[in-house]
Amino acid sequence: MEDIKVDLAVIGAGPAGQKAAIQAAKLGKSVLVIEKESRLGGACLNYGTIPSKTLREAILDLTGFRERSFYGVSKSREKAQVSINDLLFRLEKVLNQQGELIREQFASNNIRVLQGAASFRTVNVLEVMDEEGRGTYWIEAGRIIIATGSRPRNPGEVPFDEECILDSNRLLKLDRIPESMLVLGSGIIGSEYATMMAALGTKVTLIDRTDRPLRLLDSEIGKLFTEYSKEMGVDFQGGMTIDKIEKTPKGRARVTTKEGKCFEAETLFFALGRVANVETLGLDNIGLELTERGHLPVNPLFQTAWPNIFAVGDVIGAPALAATSMEQGRLAARNAFAARTHQFPEFFPFGVYTIPEISWIGATEDQLKEKGSQYEVGRAYYYEIARGSIAGDTKGLIKILFHRETREVLGVHILGTAAAELIHIAQVAMHFRARVDYFINNIFNYPTFAEGYRIAALNGLNKSLVPS
Repeated sequence: MEDIKVDLAVIGAGPAGQKAAIQAAKLGKSVLVIEKESRLGGACLNYGTIPSKTLREAILDLTGFRERSFYGVSKSREKAQVSINDLLFRLEKVLNQQGELIREQFASNNIRVLQGAASFRTVNVLEVMDEEGRGTYWIEAGRIIIATGSRPRNPGEVPFDEECILDSNRLLKLDRIPESMLVLGSGIIGSEYATMMAALGTKVTLIDRTDRPLRLLDSEIGKLFTEYSKEMGVDFQGGMTIDKIEKTPKGRARVTTKEGKCFEAETLFFALGRVANVETLGLDNIGLELTERGHLPVNPLFQTAWPNIFAVGDVIGAPALAATSMEQGRLAARNAFAARTHQFPEFFPFGVYTIPEISWIGATEDQLKEKGSQYEVGRAYYYEIARGSIAGDTKGLIKILFHRETREVLGVHILGTAAAELIHIAQVAMHFRARVDYFINNIFNYPTFAEGYRIAALNGLNKSLVPS
């Protein structure tokens, strides 16, 4: 048994916990990070964001997918017979590099890491059982930040295993590229993996109760994505309510719906939600209650009902993005020690790493219509951009929404190559309340996808009734 006293204890070493710990250390505070897993990085590094994006890049490279517009589908697939070992080699290398980077950052900032499961005994005291369950640590901390993240939802009636019926954690342990797959849930995670598997040649059926995938998208972008994913071979089955999920005697996955349909495939990927990791924290011991959705409620400073206990990242719910979780962690650490800080940004981008890539910031056209806003739309299709032809992506779209009278940029939506990078131009413009003219009056490198902003702005202003 060991007693440890620190200024800040951070529970969880994912993106939110990392940034919180490092920020507090930069403020001169003693910091302890408690992580129950053997590898640092949380779900983001080990099961979520980094693995899925690494696999996506490997698939695009190894299958020659980017060259399909030049050479056709069959020839691009012939260029590389992709094996699961090819994908896993790249994945393991990236995970090791990123994990080592986190350890180096903690070490350089004198942040101690303790592996074990933490639970509250009082509002200032944590009990930590080491990974083998043999030793107990008592942690006294002036401030505590909960950054325990989330995990895939696993309903008891779903017969998960390691080979046939999978969640996002189990999917990464597959020892083969399946011939066919059912994907339940057409949200971000489901749609990302559906398009990745289709790019590998897997026959994918995407099933959901909605009428199209990714309902959170601007409807025009969503419809384009649906069309392009269909061209890739993703069979979307909307308006379906799941009745039963089972494994057949032959070891295949079967789904029956209340609408009377039956689907069968070699594997099934269950992507219907995530749940916050709070069960083992001992929240009852300190009287912290959860929301109806199982998240920890916080105020704008990320404080819970106890002013010395903060919560950040997936454990507090939406937006549950790695990028926003990092900033939440940093701000929570500054707030915890009354350091000068700012409010959480009003505008921040969303990225969906499907094939093709999607990113957006600000309002959708649907939202502007609902509010009765006076707006105009400017569009630049990738076939209008020289870089699109060079890169073999002529199906993308940059869509700018701006106020018809003031010309202030209200939202930008991008589908296509480099969407998640390109969106940051819009982020800067919207942060400074720029007018759409900003995209016309600046010079962009040529040939780049970024010049699509100018094309879209000109397209929108040509339709606007406001004089230049």
